[in-house]
Amino acid sequence: MAGKKKGAVDAFETEAKGPADISGEKGVIYTPEAAEIEIIPGISASSKGDAGLSDHARELLFNEDFVEVMVHESTDENAENPVFTSCNGVPQYFLRGEVQTVRRKYLAILACCKEHNMKTPQYTAPDGSRAVGISRTSSLKYPFSVISDPNPRGAAWLKALLHSPT
Repeated sequence: MAGKKKGAVDAFETEAKGPADISGEKGVIYTPEAAEIEIIPGISASSKGDAGLSDHARELLFNEDFVEVMVHESTDENAENPVFTSCNGVPQYFLRGEVQTVRRKYLAILACCKEHNMKTPQYTAPDGSRAVGISRTSSLKYPFSVISDPNPRGAAWLKALLHSPT
């Protein structure tokens, strides 16, 4: 072939590989070929120490830990029940007043759901001029209690998350 680059492969020179023929016969179950996955020994969620994992991978494993949490009941008759959260398209519902075992990533979503209120009281400044102060308060939209968290990092993690400005 004229003008063909060195090392280039023409589609007509290759053989198409696809799944095995599926007959569709009654009683015959199609089983696909196993995928080639390389298993790295010694690295799992239960591995001790760094286990060769990056900081990001360790944080992802930490967020998959299970914790027991209870979303408090509300006096507002229009309050959501159940409380809906979702992480990466996977939903998690929290029933108010019931202890539930959920993954930490859903607790992080609850901890970041905050309501903010601004007040602007007027006052007289020391120089006699009128001024307006600004006070901001924040509270959890869905107050909750952590019943148990087996990870020793859990308490410090939650404290930092609750004190974040979100």
